[in-house]
Amino acid sequence: MNDTKQTEQKTAVAFATLLKSVALVSIPPLIVLSIYVVLGILTLPHMMIAYLVILVATTIFIYPFLANIAALTHYVTQLAQDKRVNAPKLTYVGAPFDLSQGLENLQRSWEVKKQQMESIITEREILVDTLPDILIMINDNKQIVRTNRAARAIFGQNLAQKPLKSVINSHYLADTVNAVISDLKGREIEFRIEEPVLRDFLAIIERFPVPSAGGISTVITMNDITELKSVEQMRADFVANASHEIRTPLASIKGFIETLIGPAKDDTEARETFLQIMLEQADRMQQLINDLLSLSKIEMNANAIPTDPVDIGRVVRLSCEHFKRPLEDKQMRLVLDLHDNLPMVKGDGNELMQVVHNLIGNAIKYGFSNSDITVKTRITSELPADIKMRNQTRVVMLSVRDQGEGIAKQHLPRLMERFYRVDSARTRQIGGTGLGLAIVKGIIIRHRGAITVDSIVGEGTTFNVFLPIFEE
Repeated sequence: MNDTKQTEQKTAVAFATLLKSVALVSIPPLIVLSIYVVLGILTLPHMMIAYLVILVATTIFIYPFLANIAALTHYVTQLAQDKRVNAPKLTYVGAPFDLSQGLENLQRSWEVKKQQMESIITEREILVDTLPDILIMINDNKQIVRTNRAARAIFGQNLAQKPLKSVINSHYLADTVNAVISDLKGREIEFRIEEPVLRDFLAIIERFPVPSAGGISTVITMNDITELKSVEQMRADFVANASHEIRTPLASIKGFIETLIGPAKDDTEARETFLQIMLEQADRMQQLINDLLSLSKIEMNANAIPTDPVDIGRVVRLSCEHFKRPLEDKQMRLVLDLHDNLPMVKGDGNELMQVVHNLIGNAIKYGFSNSDITVKTRITSELPADIKMRNQTRVVMLSVRDQGEGIAKQHLPRLMERFYRVDSARTRQIGGTGLGLAIVKGIIIRHRGAITVDSIVGEGTTFNVFLPIFEE
């Protein structure tokens, strides 16, 4: 505002500038007057009077022009400093050259160009900030100049001017950045950091041939591959575990067959014993293959959400019919606490039957003999804080609680991973494949539901399944 007023008003001319300008302009008349004195045309007093009149007239004449030039200089200076100012009114200088119109055109052009540049800068900043990859830009001193939102989300705010090494503690990354700055050749690396949390990154480091005006000389693009590495490790573990689980019963069967062919060929008692063990091992291998196929099918259809109405109470009652013999063998009791008039849930009846079957089967396997297994259903709107079910205000909850040894807290986060066992020896002894809970989790995810587990060592474990209500 003040800048605008200053430019519109006549800008004051410095006395020294006025003096120099008047003296410079009055030199030619002074030379002429001096010649007249030498020739005797003028006397010295008359020359002095004439020169004084010329100085006054020159001052009066030249001052407005100098004021216009000062205003023009002030305007250009302000414009160069990217300040918003109006073009000055050049009454005297602009008259013969139409400078005022030219300055107005310059002002309009500058405004348009500036708006275009601001728009381009804003678009690029938004583009950089919204990129999912992490961007870190540094100078030749390995100090951070600029970052995007993804980088700030992981490494914190206010990263500018901080040394790269203090933000990302990786000697491998630091050495690679030094090499790129030194030989101007881009590189691609994988590295890991352990703080604040363990993360794996794929980084591409590129060097500018010439540093930018802002000092940026090197750009680091990083992609968080922690989950990818975890999936790769899980896949490797899965193959190793599956191979081991299949190889173990096969080795037993092969060993017994070799014994029956050789030393125990005519031993009737040994043959009966070995055949029974071989049958058990074959059943175990068949169950493992069935579970693997079931898990594969569930994962293949993970994006196909089941939409049929299912009576979860009926599913529970039908599942319970299969466990009469195992319950009698361990003298356990199945207690049903099923909500009356429970609404239908949205899902696949066969898969939900498998969920109930696996959870009750686990409770029987790991519960104490002569204890109760409680299966409960109810409607709830109170979901645990860490569970997110879209647009669900009420859901159906299925709960299966056993009275057993329980599970230590450190095992709970990995309990539903494939082949993860709290006690491998005991699981194999009671005939588990290590895939039951992984299948349950896969089915619940496909149903867009949720599952939680609570356990107290020495008291027992409770599995809670949350399923969306079917709405016509």
